[in-house]
Amino acid sequence: MQRLKNLLLLISILALIIFSLTQFYTRQAYQQQLEANYQRAFRELTVHINGIEEELAKIQVVNSVELQAEIWANILRLVYSAQANLGQLPLNGLNLSRIEHLLASIQDKTVDFTRRNIRNETQVEETTLTELYLQVKYVNSELQKQLAEKGQTANWVNWKNFLQTSMLRSSNIEPGRRHPLMHSLVMVEDGMQRFSNSDFPSETDRLQGTLPRGELISPQEAVAIAEQFLQELAAGKKLQVVNESAGSLPTFTVQTVTEKDPYPITIEIAKYGGHVLWMTNGRIVSQSELDRDTLIGLAQDFLARRNFPEMRLVNASSRLNRLFLDFVPVEDQVLIYPQQLKLQVAEDNGQILGFQGQAYYGLQASRELSPQLTLAEARAKVKQSENIQAEHLAVILNPSFEEVLTYEFRVNQEPEEFLVYINAKNGHEEKVSRLHSR
Repeated sequence: MQRLKNLLLLISILALIIFSLTQFYTRQAYQQQLEANYQRAFRELTVHINGIEEELAKIQVVNSVELQAEIWANILRLVYSAQANLGQLPLNGLNLSRIEHLLASIQDKTVDFTRRNIRNETQVEETTLTELYLQVKYVNSELQKQLAEKGQTANWVNWKNFLQTSMLRSSNIEPGRRHPLMHSLVMVEDGMQRFSNSDFPSETDRLQGTLPRGELISPQEAVAIAEQFLQELAAGKKLQVVNESAGSLPTFTVQTVTEKDPYPITIEIAKYGGHVLWMTNGRIVSQSELDRDTLIGLAQDFLARRNFPEMRLVNASSRLNRLFLDFVPVEDQVLIYPQQLKLQVAEDNGQILGFQGQAYYGLQASRELSPQLTLAEARAKVKQSENIQAEHLAVILNPSFEEVLTYEFRVNQEPEEFLVYINAKNGHEEKVSRLHSR
């Protein structure tokens, strides 16, 4: 019996040793694979940034449109590759917004050049190119320096600090304990502050437009505005300010306070002007009982009772038993797409669960809404003009986030439909959108 116990103990020890060795070599293989992937991504990033610098340097002296188009196409390929490389590195939580926005800005200028080239319009300003080139040159110089100094000796994956580089938020790690190359990227990001125009506006910032302005309101006035906006949605509920935010758009956050309701209504109100920016109700909608036409009617009634001007429904989709609706204001029979209002309607009882109005207030402006092209001239620009189902004037944003007056044509190309936008000033085809079946 004792001999059997000893044998079983020996077998257990051997099994444990084999298991431990297997785990060790598996971990080593995984570590080597991760390390190889991270090293490859960082080296490719430096190669692509270097390529972008070279191409931007050449574009400043190239005169022929044909060669410029070839260089811009190469720049666009390199930008996409550099963005992909950044996404492959373990940079969780690191703020590299300046580097990311620099790449995005170069991408925007490339697309803008291609569009202007096709239309024989004025090309990108030389000062803009020079500014972008100087910033890319700085980033490339620093990355090449860091690669030469640390690329051969620094490892991305160190199992003692594995959680720092792969799982924890890198922003919570003390700078001195970060991976050397990760720390280098942060230093490059900070160094870009020397450029006065390194804080590029994001797409969200540009879509936000001019921030709502007006007279400064008090917390008590914010509560009153919330009560007036919510009306029956807050019947029998107490409202109070639960937060005040500063920054570029100071706001009051007002919330319903009830003991029994697990889903309070939260509404955000601008301190200047008292505009309702958004409202949300987190109630879970478990089933759908009302038809779409009824829900749309309830949404339109909600806007009418809050004195919104004439609005046109332009999009509707259903998710999680909520109907998501997009409305745009109508001025002189022209749809103003930049000023979209968004509503969420519960499909069980028609309650309004969400409202988004910041774009509506932020992009209000005085507009020239007189087209230079006639409707017939614009129709002639549409490829499938015989399949046009509907048409009207609309203001949209072009790729440069500039408002453009267009003719919107709904084109039926069986089994699908598309929206084609023709510039009402020069006849250029500004945009084509595919309408997804819902």
